[in-house]
Amino acid sequence: MNKYFSTKVSIFVFAFPALLLFTLFCVYPLLPEIWVSLHKHDGFRNLGFVGLDNYKEVMATSSFWTAHKNTYLIVGISLLLGLPLSMMLAFFMDAQTPRFRRFFKTVAMFPAILSVTVVAQIWVAFYEPNWGLLNKILDSLGLHSWTHSWLTEKKTVMPSIGVTFLWQYIGLNALLFYTGIKTIPKSYYEAALIDGANYIQVCLRITIPLLQNVIKYVLILSTLGSMAFYSHVRVMTAGGPGDLSRTVIYQMYYTAFDTSEFGKGNAIAVIFILECLLISFVIQRYVAREKLEF
Repeated sequence: MNKYFSTKVSIFVFAFPALLLFTLFCVYPLLPEIWVSLHKHDGFRNLGFVGLDNYKEVMATSSFWTAHKNTYLIVGISLLLGLPLSMMLAFFMDAQTPRFRRFFKTVAMFPAILSVTVVAQIWVAFYEPNWGLLNKILDSLGLHSWTHSWLTEKKTVMPSIGVTFLWQYIGLNALLFYTGIKTIPKSYYEAALIDGANYIQVCLRITIPLLQNVIKYVLILSTLGSMAFYSHVRVMTAGGPGDLSRTVIYQMYYTAFDTSEFGKGNAIAVIFILECLLISFVIQRYVAREKLEF
């Protein structure tokens, strides 16, 4: 029986339905996008085949690279700040009483269930330079030189938007880590305590290594979610000042719909898809490769 199920023919037969669905719903919708990216197209009419000219032209603009710099800045904020803070919150939640834990779960989930538009408007008011709460707090602390027009200055606009994104999803990631922590058998912790391990050693040598599959899942979600960053920018700055807060998705939307250059917009989309596939491959290839069972 095992010999029969291990043949290449039987593997193909069993994998074919899933492969067919993947091709139908994931690969096929990309083909028209690739086709449009090779043509001059205004959204209504095909104005002729241009080959790779759309790709060359979009990559020759400074806005394309500014959008990439902003996108990967958001990815960096999400991974370098968001993931460690989320894990620390998960450890903090695990150490609390059940009553406080239920309260904390509700508070942590609240920003994630809010509409992006609502969250963005809240933070626009928070950053407002004349009456916004942030500048008022800095003024009350005597830090007048620290006040800024946060969403209109080059140095502060993207970090300000990044903090908004971080605030909305950090609680959700913390809950994912917390759920992973609760699946680890308590016998591991009991054995470590008998051996004299302290709390930090338990976290570093037991909890984090056994959370590697959850970390990998959150890493993929955070990375690809940050790369698809659009709505916050649209509501908070509309890509401004100038093009300084555009992300790749925003640049794609702007090129396709605001300038009616659908060929170039689709070229940006194809490049973005390839980047996402490459990053997903790297994470799948090099993060949490060993399957842990406990």
